[in-house]
Amino acid sequence: MRYERQIIMDEIGQEGQEKLGKSTVVVIGCGGLGSPVLTYLTLAGIGKLIIIDYDEVSESNLNRQFLHGEGDIGRLKIESAKEQLHALNSETEIIGIKEKLDEDNTSKIIQSANVVVNCVDNIQTRILVGRECIKQGIPLVEAGVQGFYGWIMNVRQETACLECIGFENIKLKPPLPIIGVTAGVIGCLQANECIKILLGLKGTLDGVMLQYDGIDGSFDRIKLQKDFSCKGHSCKNN
Repeated sequence: MRYERQIIMDEIGQEGQEKLGKSTVVVIGCGGLGSPVLTYLTLAGIGKLIIIDYDEVSESNLNRQFLHGEGDIGRLKIESAKEQLHALNSETEIIGIKEKLDEDNTSKIIQSANVVVNCVDNIQTRILVGRECIKQGIPLVEAGVQGFYGWIMNVRQETACLECIGFENIKLKPPLPIIGVTAGVIGCLQANECIKILLGLKGTLDGVMLQYDGIDGSFDRIKLQKDFSCKGHSCKNN
């Protein structure tokens, strides 16, 4: 009965629901983007969620990171996130890993994933994860937010990656301004893309960046060109 409203959808059905239940998704970060991503993947019945985060909850997180509350300040985010997600759906296996991703551990941590969802604002981590997903052939759902604006794109071996568009050259000055609803909008889109990929549905954001403007309520689709010589794609041949 839990998944009845999904199973009656033509795009899912019983077979699709069983596919979701057998899937493993790695979510990197359980903050502003990670909160909606993890919530809706848990509610959808994903079989296993592996959460990567080493940070603690701070008061400044609470305007957008709704997996954590006032009583969680000072706790590890993976602890409060696991607690909240388990309360939502005890059928989903939730594994929390308190590690900072680097060149030594990233490959092993993501290797069991059917999809990786990146929910961090650190450019170095984004580039590292992107290269490893391309090397292993794991679909990656990427996104970013700032203020009232956000974007989302999928990365595969056959599509453009962040390095194809020069993302590694962007300079971000922390702390980034952000209102919670923007993270909610983009995080929900990330969860949606992840589910579409797992189900093998058409219309995924492959080779496309979807940009969101929360001021005028608009979305723009930008086609991305793959750069075969970029370091992100060339790494899979090394």
